[in-house]
Amino acid sequence: ALTTRPGDPFVVSDLDAPGWIERFTAQDPTVAPPGQQLIQGQIPIAPHESKADGLARAEHLLDAGFPGWRDRTVWRRASVAANRTGAVDLPGTTWRDRPAIDRGNGVYLAGDQVAAPGVLSEVSFNSAMEAVTLALTSSRLEVAR
Repeated sequence: ALTTRPGDPFVVSDLDAPGWIERFTAQDPTVAPPGQQLIQGQIPIAPHESKADGLARAEHLLDAGFPGWRDRTVWRRASVAANRTGAVDLPGTTWRDRPAIDRGNGVYLAGDQVAAPGVLSEVSFNSAMEAVTLALTSSRLEVAR
Protein backbone atom coordinates (compact mmCIF):
# COMPACT_ATOMS: atom_id res chain seq x y z
CA ALA A 1 0.00 0.00 0.00
CA LEU A 2 1.27 3.44 -0.95
CA THR A 3 0.08 6.91 -0.10
CA THR A 4 -1.90 8.23 -3.03
CA ARG A 5 -0.16 10.35 -5.65
CA PRO A 6 -2.00 11.72 -8.66
CA GLY A 7 -0.62 10.35 -11.90
CA ASP A 8 0.27 6.85 -10.74
CA PRO A 9 -0.40 4.36 -13.52
CA PHE A 10 -3.05 1.65 -13.49
CA VAL A 11 -0.55 -0.97 -14.65
CA VAL A 12 3.15 -1.36 -15.42
CA SER A 13 4.17 -4.33 -17.53
CA ASP A 14 7.74 -5.47 -18.11
CA LEU A 15 8.15 -6.13 -21.81
CA ASP A 16 11.71 -7.45 -21.43
CA ALA A 17 11.14 -10.01 -18.66
CA PRO A 18 7.91 -11.34 -17.16
CA GLY A 19 6.47 -8.90 -14.66
CA TRP A 20 3.25 -7.06 -13.90
CA ILE A 21 2.44 -4.34 -11.36
CA GLU A 22 -1.19 -3.26 -10.98
CA ARG A 23 -2.88 -0.53 -8.94
CA PHE A 24 -6.03 -2.28 -7.71
CA THR A 25 -7.51 0.87 -6.19
CA ALA A 26 -7.83 2.31 -9.70
CA GLN A 27 -10.98 0.22 -10.25
CA ASP A 28 -12.06 -0.17 -6.61
CA PRO A 29 -10.87 2.53 -4.18
CA THR A 30 -12.52 0.69 -1.26
CA VAL A 31 -9.78 -1.99 -1.12
CA ALA A 32 -7.48 0.47 0.70
CA PRO A 33 -8.06 3.17 3.33
CA PRO A 34 -8.66 6.74 2.08
CA GLY A 35 -5.44 8.39 0.95
CA GLN A 36 -3.80 5.05 0.15
CA GLN A 37 -3.67 2.82 -2.89
CA LEU A 38 -3.14 -0.91 -3.17
CA ILE A 39 -0.43 -2.05 -5.57
CA GLN A 40 0.12 -5.71 -6.40
CA GLY A 41 2.80 -7.29 -8.52
CA GLN A 42 3.24 -10.67 -10.11
CA ILE A 43 6.82 -11.49 -10.98
CA PRO A 44 7.50 -15.03 -12.21
CA ILE A 45 10.65 -16.61 -10.77
CA ALA A 46 12.52 -19.25 -12.77
CA PRO A 47 13.60 -22.45 -10.98
CA HIS A 48 17.20 -21.20 -10.73
CA GLU A 49 16.16 -17.79 -9.31
CA SER A 50 15.58 -16.74 -5.71
CA LYS A 51 12.87 -14.70 -4.05
CA ALA A 52 15.43 -11.86 -3.87
CA ASP A 53 15.77 -11.98 -7.69
CA GLY A 54 12.00 -11.59 -8.05
CA LEU A 55 11.88 -8.76 -5.54
CA ALA A 56 14.67 -6.94 -7.37
CA ARG A 57 12.69 -7.14 -10.63
CA ALA A 58 9.51 -5.98 -8.86
CA GLU A 59 11.33 -3.01 -7.33
CA HIS A 60 12.75 -2.12 -10.76
CA LEU A 61 9.19 -2.00 -12.16
CA LEU A 62 7.98 0.02 -9.18
CA ASP A 63 10.84 2.48 -9.75
CA ALA A 64 9.77 2.84 -13.39
CA GLY A 65 6.08 3.38 -12.71
CA PHE A 66 5.68 4.72 -9.17
CA PRO A 67 8.20 7.49 -8.47
CA GLY A 68 9.09 7.78 -4.79
CA TRP A 69 7.27 4.56 -3.92
CA ARG A 70 9.76 3.64 -1.19
CA ASP A 71 9.00 6.84 0.77
CA ARG A 72 5.26 6.40 0.15
CA THR A 73 5.09 2.77 1.33
CA VAL A 74 2.57 2.31 4.12
CA TRP A 75 2.42 -1.50 4.11
CA ARG A 76 4.36 -4.16 2.25
CA ARG A 77 4.28 -7.93 1.98
CA ALA A 78 6.16 -10.30 -0.32
CA SER A 79 5.57 -13.99 -0.81
CA VAL A 80 6.37 -16.76 -3.25
CA ALA A 81 3.83 -19.21 -4.64
CA ALA A 82 5.90 -22.25 -5.64
CA ASN A 83 4.94 -24.54 -8.51
CA ARG A 84 1.97 -22.38 -9.56
CA THR A 85 0.80 -20.94 -12.83
CA GLY A 86 -2.34 -19.39 -14.18
CA ALA A 87 -4.12 -20.88 -17.16
CA VAL A 88 -1.34 -22.56 -19.13
CA ASP A 89 -2.14 -24.71 -22.12
CA LEU A 90 0.07 -27.77 -22.42
CA PRO A 91 1.86 -28.39 -25.75
CA GLY A 92 -0.63 -29.50 -28.38
CA THR A 93 -3.63 -27.98 -26.57
CA THR A 94 -5.41 -24.64 -26.65
CA TRP A 95 -7.80 -22.78 -24.38
CA ARG A 96 -10.61 -24.58 -26.22
CA ASP A 97 -9.48 -27.83 -24.56
CA ARG A 98 -10.19 -26.51 -21.05
CA PRO A 99 -13.52 -27.36 -19.29
CA ALA A 100 -16.51 -25.75 -20.99
CA ILE A 101 -18.19 -22.68 -19.52
CA ASP A 102 -21.67 -24.05 -20.26
CA ARG A 103 -21.97 -27.17 -18.10
CA GLY A 104 -25.63 -27.74 -19.05
CA ASN A 105 -28.89 -27.41 -17.10
CA GLY A 106 -28.32 -23.72 -16.37
CA VAL A 107 -24.89 -24.28 -14.77
CA TYR A 108 -22.04 -22.05 -15.98
CA LEU A 109 -18.38 -22.18 -15.01
CA ALA A 110 -16.15 -19.12 -14.68
CA GLY A 111 -12.53 -19.08 -13.53
CA ASP A 112 -8.92 -18.96 -14.64
CA GLN A 113 -8.77 -22.48 -16.08
CA VAL A 114 -11.90 -22.76 -18.22
CA ALA A 115 -12.50 -22.55 -21.97
CA ALA A 116 -12.02 -18.84 -22.49
CA PRO A 117 -9.18 -17.01 -24.23
CA GLY A 118 -6.55 -15.06 -22.34
CA VAL A 119 -3.81 -15.35 -19.77
CA LEU A 120 -4.25 -15.45 -15.99
CA SER A 121 -7.03 -13.06 -14.90
CA GLU A 122 -8.11 -12.44 -18.50
CA VAL A 123 -9.46 -16.00 -18.57
CA SER A 124 -11.50 -15.34 -15.43
CA PHE A 125 -12.93 -12.10 -16.84
CA ASN A 126 -13.64 -13.58 -20.28
CA SER A 127 -15.26 -16.73 -18.86
CA ALA A 128 -17.38 -14.66 -16.45
CA MET A 129 -18.58 -12.42 -19.30
CA GLU A 130 -19.48 -15.46 -21.39
CA ALA A 131 -21.19 -17.21 -18.45
CA VAL A 132 -23.30 -14.12 -17.72
CA THR A 133 -24.16 -13.71 -21.39
CA LEU A 134 -25.24 -17.36 -21.60
CA ALA A 135 -27.24 -17.14 -18.37
CA LEU A 136 -29.04 -13.96 -19.44
CA THR A 137 -29.70 -15.27 -22.94
CA SER A 138 -31.08 -18.50 -21.48
CA SER A 139 -33.31 -16.65 -19.01
CA ARG A 140 -34.62 -14.41 -21.83
CA LEU A 141 -35.52 -17.49 -23.84
CA GLU A 142 -37.39 -18.94 -20.86
CA VAL A 143 -39.35 -15.69 -20.36
CA ALA A 144 -40.23 -15.60 -24.07
CA ARG A 145 -41.58 -19.16 -23.95
